[in-house]
Amino acid sequence: MHLNKITILVHDIDAAVQFFRDALGLKLIEDSLISESKRIVCLATSDSRTAFNITKPKHGDEFLVGRQAGDRVFVFMDTSDLNRDMQRFQHNRVAIFDGPRTEDFGRCVIIKDLVGNKWELVERRLS
Repeated sequence: MHLNKITILVHDIDAAVQFFRDALGLKLIEDSLISESKRIVCLATSDSRTAFNITKPKHGDEFLVGRQAGDRVFVFMDTSDLNRDMQRFQHNRVAIFDGPRTEDFGRCVIIKDLVGNKWELVERRLS
């Protein structure tokens, strides 16, 4: 098995696409208007193994936007170049929650996405 897609709830799909593409470096792999009430939007990591469905919450689920993991880190992603990512975060005014810092496993930073979910990016130490 491998992880295929994760749904991220947002208030504004277009703003989310811009954030995840420009600030996080994900690539837009699908943007299809199915009906007036349904739009399928997926962004993926550079290796395309994991995609993120970007969607608005259903009625009654609005309180979940930005709190999909409560106050914990929602997504952990490995990166090959944390310095490059930090420059992209600065350029796109991404909120840094913690770090960057060095741990036994490598360098990491925790950021918040445009709705407040926490993401940890890790540049693993080569053994």
